[in-house]
Amino acid sequence: MRVSRPILLRSLLGLLVAAMLGVLAATPALAYGAANWQIAFSGTAPGNGFWGWCDLGGATSFSYLGLPSSGTKGDCEFSEYFHVPGVFSGTCEVSMDLMAEGGQPAWQIEPSGFTGFNDFFVSGTAVTNPADQTSFCATLPGSPPSTYSNFDTLLPVKPGHLNANGLFGTTELQIQETVIP
Repeated sequence: MRVSRPILLRSLLGLLVAAMLGVLAATPALAYGAANWQIAFSGTAPGNGFWGWCDLGGATSFSYLGLPSSGTKGDCEFSEYFHVPGVFSGTCEVSMDLMAEGGQPAWQIEPSGFTGFNDFFVSGTAVTNPADQTSFCATLPGSPPSTYSNFDTLLPVKPGHLNANGLFGTTELQIQETVIP
């Protein structure tokens, strides 16, 4: 049986494309460089809730336990909502680009006057979507202004999984923190 040249070329091209997709799909994105901490969090309470994640990198100092304690870059994304029927309602998404600001590193670990724990504090810029919710979202706990320095994320430093249901009046509060060596 003889295979025509155009069919053979198309078949080889198809195999090449499939192989390239496999290689490219298996390559990590590394959009923020090497992370030192990856944090995921979510919580609900009557009429409000939130969820999000942070990627903290560029470690410049370490605790006596060897944990990264400050760094030069990072990114946080979170969404939150607050709904009180007949009073007010709002939903927003906040995108935080962490960088040194106001003489502070992009992120660092410090004692929090609000939570009573060592928390992650961040510096940088934030964008709120939708834009018409920016002033509303800025009133919610954990939402930074558009430019901020040493802002308390209210996320306590606790590597591993933290089930903090009931803390600060929440119905559910889950935090997962992974240290990346």
